[in-house]
Amino acid sequence: MIKYFFLFLFFCNQSFALEKWVIDDSKSLINFSIPVLFTEDIKGNFKRFKGIVNADRKNSKGVVNIEVDIESMTTNYDLDYADLIKGDTFFNVVKFPIASIKTKDFIINKKDNTANAFVTLNIKGKEKDYKIPLSYNLEGKDKATAKGSFNFNRSDFEIGTGVWSSTLVLKDEVTINVSLSLDKVK
Repeated sequence: MIKYFFLFLFFCNQSFALEKWVIDDSKSLINFSIPVLFTEDIKGNFKRFKGIVNADRKNSKGVVNIEVDIESMTTNYDLDYADLIKGDTFFNVVKFPIASIKTKDFIINKKDNTANAFVTLNIKGKEKDYKIPLSYNLEGKDKATAKGSFNFNRSDFEIGTGVWSSTLVLKDEVTINVSLSLDKVK
């Protein structure tokens, strides 16, 4: 009986240490840019995404999971290339409508309000691991913001096939910038 009591206390302590947050996509941004030779870079963002953050600040750990609706992507080239970008050649949104970022490890540095998320990025069913440095700011007890940036190669995810797989004109490196507004779940 005593061991069950201690087990109960252990689980209660763990549940109190975990803070659950949801991303408010109406106040958050996920932007990207891709350099293009001799013309304006491709710049865009995603209008719809959802995600959660579970943070255990006491133990400096956490989990971040974000799903991005690829169909909601807009770019500065939408007038001429929206169908091409969302079609089979680049994102194939019919077959792969969602991209995801899921943490493998999340380390919080409380001293300077930074964190490192070690994540798996999944685009078009292909996965690759990245380290995403973040800064965060607590705004009272129920709101927070987090910002970060990372790069990946579009060729790793076959974003651009056929003649568009060349990195001569449309460069390989994609820069992702995130600015997340978080609401604490009560």
